[in-house]
Amino acid sequence: MKKDRVFDGLTHSFQKKIYGDDPRGKIRLHIVQDDLCQQNLNHSTQSILDAGGGLGQMSIWLAAQGHSILLAEPSTEMLVEAHENIIAAGQAGAIQLQNVDIQRLVEASEAERFDGIVLHAVLEWLAEPRETLEQLLSLLKPNGWLSLMFFNQYAREMRYLLGGNFKALREQRIASDGNEGLAPISPLPPETVLAWLPALNLELITWSGVRCFYDYAYVDIRKRMPLDELLALERHYSQREPWRSLARYQHFFCRKQSSPLQ
Repeated sequence: MKKDRVFDGLTHSFQKKIYGDDPRGKIRLHIVQDDLCQQNLNHSTQSILDAGGGLGQMSIWLAAQGHSILLAEPSTEMLVEAHENIIAAGQAGAIQLQNVDIQRLVEASEAERFDGIVLHAVLEWLAEPRETLEQLLSLLKPNGWLSLMFFNQYAREMRYLLGGNFKALREQRIASDGNEGLAPISPLPPETVLAWLPALNLELITWSGVRCFYDYAYVDIRKRMPLDELLALERHYSQREPWRSLARYQHFFCRKQSSPLQ
């Protein structure tokens, strides 16, 4: 039976590959944080849930903007690292930590409602992504916002194509079985998630691609890319088709409607 993926045992690998000196993490944060800055969220202090917040990068950044954060993370190892990162950033007073998965967080009778929810690189690790997202949205206030970043199935297919792994494509082995390191168990194409939004009472405000071209470049070429130019060009292409729909991750900024969308 398919189960949600938790990152105990992979914390250091995750930190090195995603948020170390590798530009991949820098691009990811640059695009997503830029999208959020454009929404003018700083007019008042907001209560924000960082669901599956991992090592705490987004929680720390949001706390620095003056918001109150609950970082919920099912991996004990990740939460320990997040706590150290939060202490080092001087944001311990603004960020509450909770070792819990989304399902148990929603079930808690004392669960509060939030002005905003961050769900970054979590959807692809859930056994039932749509159902779990729907549960999570019960914690979002009407007119609250959702920052949703998820792994793009098309990026996985492109990697197979470029790597000559035609057999996996023929057999439709796009999703991982959970035993392939950091390979997602539930990759999704952007149009699938877009189709969910009306039934979830979500209005799409902004849609950006995250890492539109960097991941497809030759490794030796990547090493020579100046970071400032790289970030600027990734942003340039992030909301332009066809590059957006081929990006490694998709970022949707949505608003929750008080009544179902028509």
